[in-house]
Amino acid sequence: MNFRAYRTAFAVHARQVSRYRGAAIGGMVTQAFFGVMLVALYSALAGEGELLRQTATYVWLQQIFFRAFFTTGGEINEQIMSGSVCYSLLRPIDLHFWCVCREMAAKIVGVSMRILPMFLIQFILPENWRMLPPNSLVGFIQFFLSLLIGFCVIAQVNMITAAVTMRTLDNKGFSGLINLVMMILSGNIIPLTLAPERLQAILRWQPFAQMLDAPIRMYLHTASLGEWALSFGVQLAWLVGLTLFSRALWGHNIRRIELQGG
Repeated sequence: MNFRAYRTAFAVHARQVSRYRGAAIGGMVTQAFFGVMLVALYSALAGEGELLRQTATYVWLQQIFFRAFFTTGGEINEQIMSGSVCYSLLRPIDLHFWCVCREMAAKIVGVSMRILPMFLIQFILPENWRMLPPNSLVGFIQFFLSLLIGFCVIAQVNMITAAVTMRTLDNKGFSGLINLVMMILSGNIIPLTLAPERLQAILRWQPFAQMLDAPIRMYLHTASLGEWALSFGVQLAWLVGLTLFSRALWGHNIRRIELQGG
């Protein structure tokens, strides 16, 4: 490679790094801004006290893990739309499992880039607007394990979205609809804990609540053994059900996939 080609490649790489760094910083600033605005809104509505502290904690955890909801199988959807998925289908791999692993990696990396900065930002706010510490070490372990399951549930929903894209060859319509439903019913817009009591039994156990609401509840309140077993059991049941449905849908659609482009 001559010097000019090397300089061009280095300049392209530098622009890419700068663009990714700018996107990461911009995303973090956006989440911090919305976190402050939402906490200020709930402060005006709920006043001071324990309810505000718990709601503020819920909001900050929303914003920290917001990025996990937007790694929606972008690469595999692009491959389906362009037709290049045929190369992935020829590889001696379980394509569904491979895509799930990529989804999980993207979610963990995206969230990891925001945890520490967001955690530090909320410390400059008034005390009532800050996150509460975990209820206990056991509660934090419950929260961490529940959050991993929640990420797996999101990944399986994303795989269902990709399977629908195989049939419709449209990576926007169904994906946009399911993202909206996920954001609302997972507690990522309005905390589900603020819903009327008569709706809690429905909202708490539906599949989208297992993505974020269930882990946050464990962060706020250390679950007893029976409650812990029930909550984890519901999460795992939805995860297994969505995994089986997603794999069945992939298997059905891959046998009938229509490729365009090339």
